[in-house]
Amino acid sequence: MKRGFLAALLLSGASFALACSDTTSTAGAAGLSGTYDVVLSNQLVFVTSQDRDELRVLDLSRTPREFIPAPNPLEPLAIPVIARPDSLTRDVGYDAKGADVSGPYIYARNSGGRSISVVASDRTRLNEVTRLATGQLITAFAAHAPVADGAPSVLYYALQTRPEAAEQLCGPFGGGVVMRQELPGPEGFDAAALPPALPVFCLKAADTVLSMITLPARADATDSLVLAIRNVSGTSRLVRVVADQQSVEIPYKRPRPAPFAVPDYTDLVDIPARLVVTHPSFIPEGGSEANPVPAGRYVYVVLDELTCVSSDCEGIIALDNGPDPLVPSAAPVLARDVTGAAMLTLRPSAGLPTGLTLRSGLEVRELLANSVAYLTAIPLLGIMPSSSGEITLFRADELRAFNLDRTVTTDPVTNVEKIVSLDSSVTVELRDGNEVARSDQFQAITVVEPGCPQVEATNATAFLCNGTVPNGTYRFVYQGLLPGLLNLTRDLTVTDPPLLIETELAVSRGVVPGDSLVLSNNGGNCPQPVRILRLEDQGNGFTRLFADTTDATTAAALEACATYPYFSVRAGPLVKPYVLYSGLETSDTFVQRLDINEPYTVSSFLDYYYHPNGFDLGLSPPKSPTTYVPAPLKLTLTATFADATRLNPGDRYVVTLLPRFRRFVFGVDTSSTSNLAAYTLPGTVVATDVDGSSLAYIAYPSADGVLQVALESISDNALNLQYLRAFQ
Repeated sequence: MKRGFLAALLLSGASFALACSDTTSTAGAAGLSGTYDVVLSNQLVFVTSQDRDELRVLDLSRTPREFIPAPNPLEPLAIPVIARPDSLTRDVGYDAKGADVSGPYIYARNSGGRSISVVASDRTRLNEVTRLATGQLITAFAAHAPVADGAPSVLYYALQTRPEAAEQLCGPFGGGVVMRQELPGPEGFDAAALPPALPVFCLKAADTVLSMITLPARADATDSLVLAIRNVSGTSRLVRVVADQQSVEIPYKRPRPAPFAVPDYTDLVDIPARLVVTHPSFIPEGGSEANPVPAGRYVYVVLDELTCVSSDCEGIIALDNGPDPLVPSAAPVLARDVTGAAMLTLRPSAGLPTGLTLRSGLEVRELLANSVAYLTAIPLLGIMPSSSGEITLFRADELRAFNLDRTVTTDPVTNVEKIVSLDSSVTVELRDGNEVARSDQFQAITVVEPGCPQVEATNATAFLCNGTVPNGTYRFVYQGLLPGLLNLTRDLTVTDPPLLIETELAVSRGVVPGDSLVLSNNGGNCPQPVRILRLEDQGNGFTRLFADTTDATTAAALEACATYPYFSVRAGPLVKPYVLYSGLETSDTFVQRLDINEPYTVSSFLDYYYHPNGFDLGLSPPKSPTTYVPAPLKLTLTATFADATRLNPGDRYVVTLLPRFRRFVFGVDTSSTSNLAAYTLPGTVVATDVDGSSLAYIAYPSADGVLQVALESISDNALNLQYLRAFQ
């Protein structure tokens, strides 16, 4: 199923035109053709070469790094496997401390295939030791390493339909099944002596397993699997299975998706998932070796956007298995981030996730807001490529995104430098009609956010306390010109009543009695405004505007400027005198008119995509699933001008929302001069430490290549060419 998702994103003429192009950035040549998956084992990166029915092996211990050569050193080693391999997995193992270790095998299959190649992953072997024929369509697989000396590797695979061997457990009819196959070590391997595969979990009719993982296996505990299941009815779910032939299904749940907030934990729904991964043990910041986070505590899930169409289903969430991952709770729910709040969905800045890996102890380069760069070891790093071509790094240990919008300050008492986050903020500036800042900055905008004290910004910054807000600029224009009613032509032949004007935009733009007509000619505006007395709907989409001839300034304008051929409409001083724009002052960005003290809510709910340190909703810890109820996340801006007579028509308050949030996202320079033009669609990813360097290896189906990324040198929020090496 993995290949199908990537292929749907890949099939474009441009991708095919570039698929076979070479680059001078290529650091290793292996003749890859069909690079759909990579897997890491024993510091070897195994790569599919689908069109050649083989695997190639990139050796990370060599200097310079290169593909392992064949016995004929002029050619790279090729491991023949099942036809058209596009999915790989490996024996996942953990040592006594929960660190990731490699098992003896990796496994290869293909979409729509019925066989699995078992490949010895030790660098002294690197051969297919057997080929398992299942007789049924395989949709997913996972494996764990031996749990003790002499114990077998254990492979699990999901079949779309039930073989005869599963009928006793599951019945002769219905859906597919998950099978368990034990595999002894490669030393003296005897395929004829393999024990039979056994069914361990029966699927419902029309269910398909999209992805599966094994939670950390122990000799004293029954294996546990996590399955991402999609049904043809258009639903998906994530379940945990105890692999003991009892078909025990434990659902993972989360609160029903709501816009940017979780109402409570009583309304739990199935989790739509299409990819699942877990992690090795790690020590969180401020923690100790005596109390690490155990391997497998969190299951990270790429949400299934095909069966859940809201924006809340585009990205990654994590589920908490508890302090002992092999002792399942009744209904594991959404994990909590480092602040104690319910985890926010980790979304790529664009596109959909195409891969995911979690790795402990890697270093990344962070460039802070004051241009200070430093290297930091991340207890658990998440790497998420996406279909947009971007790669996102996130703090998997903290269950939240990176925020690079931070700075270095010096503690005045200890004289020690420390890194601090910058608060989200609102800046407010009073400008005249020519966009020049007025020297008398007075009585600005009131900013209200639930849970925060009300702040009146007088030429100052109003800080928000509950998170980050989207970028945005709002303009409160006092007696502003109404959009769409600018420099329109009027009929000069109408003299009775004087200055009668017809327009089709008056009602839609909110013209009210008391507003002003501004007459103009090619030389400029009439110095006197014309007060509008009343409006009259003509019933044909047009509105007539009648001038107030009893008003002295109107009478003066009628006498001095009666022949001016153009007119505009300006908001009057009494009824809704403020014209609000979101962005520049154009028809497209016009929001509404506002009265004095009338609030404007920026959005019904703010898209809070990062919980900063100190995030709090006013509840005393601990924030448990039964007591944690977020406040409605709203931001209200109110024009509270006590003395509007000090403002001139056209003066405006420019309100700027500063989220003070910068993700760790980077891309590849695919310009025609970069020699990486084909590296447009990243897929699966692995990462590891190689001789002190933190390196990620990303499969690029669009390029028939693998890209090496030096995480400690890459530049965030930029297209990179340096510190990348292509292997094709």
